[in-house]
Amino acid sequence: MDLNELRLQIDDIDSQILALFLRRMEVVEQVVDYKQKNNLPVFHPEREAAILEKMASRAPAHLKEGTRELYATLMKVSKDRQYQLLGMEPPKEG
Repeated sequence: MDLNELRLQIDDIDSQILALFLRRMEVVEQVVDYKQKNNLPVFHPEREAAILEKMASRAPAHLKEGTRELYATLMKVSKDRQYQLLGMEPPKEG
């Protein structure tokens, strides 16, 4: 395979990732509705830690840290969207 063919494969995969991300964010909107109706917080640190560990454990050793970073970013974007939908500012990190 030449470089252009490989890049086309990556482009296709990126399109699939985007579609899944958009679908995930649609579910996030349903989650925030549920949390609001049931007076639940946006951030659930134990669940987030468990998800990061679970996803990293499924990745090969050389990709564990990258997998953690990927899912940490996904969860940050999700939490930010939830705060936005609730009309709240996300807490400052650090």
